[in-house]
Amino acid sequence: MSKIRLTYFDAPGRAEPVRIALTLAGVEFEDRRLNFPAFAALKASGELPLGSLPILEIDGVTYTQTGAMMRYAASLGDHGLYPTDPLQALVVDSVIDTLNDTVASALTPSLFERDAEKKLAMRKALVEGVLGRALRYLEGLCARTDGPFLLGASLSLGDLIIGLTVQQYRSGVLDGIGPEVLEAFPRLRALGDAFLAHPAIVAYHARTR
Repeated sequence: MSKIRLTYFDAPGRAEPVRIALTLAGVEFEDRRLNFPAFAALKASGELPLGSLPILEIDGVTYTQTGAMMRYAASLGDHGLYPTDPLQALVVDSVIDTLNDTVASALTPSLFERDAEKKLAMRKALVEGVLGRALRYLEGLCARTDGPFLLGASLSLGDLIIGLTVQQYRSGVLDGIGPEVLEAFPRLRALGDAFLAHPAIVAYHARTR
């Protein structure tokens, strides 16, 4: 069996879908969680290929790119998190890139803004622009099936990402991007509820909390 180590901060963030997928697949892995000083030291050591987290080490080889890690983890086991049907895989990949690339890139500048008023203005522009368009797109994808999940009745990697995003917005942890941004998107809200209620996700949270 391969020796796997996932390294990220001690937070859900980008690594959480990978953690969940590996856990649901029954794959043993080291969940290495760093504080910021430890991250800075690791970055200074040159051990991070792109200078960022997460990284996934498999038998001593280091890999980067969160989307690739998600697809790898979701392809393990027999839970079917990553679809074999090319069109369904396209749907899941589109969700990954929309939230992990387009939205995340647009959000990043506001994460480093220290002026509270400027931060809220940046977040308002984000909600009215990139994030709003992304949520409308994702709502449309969800509306193409009878639900409760992205591809229908079965949980997929896309649901992990959307479900965690819905959780994040509902938590209010992002100033200016709270539960109100989901008010116009009933399918996304319903998917978030179904994600949290799924037995595998309930079991995951019971195990990790």
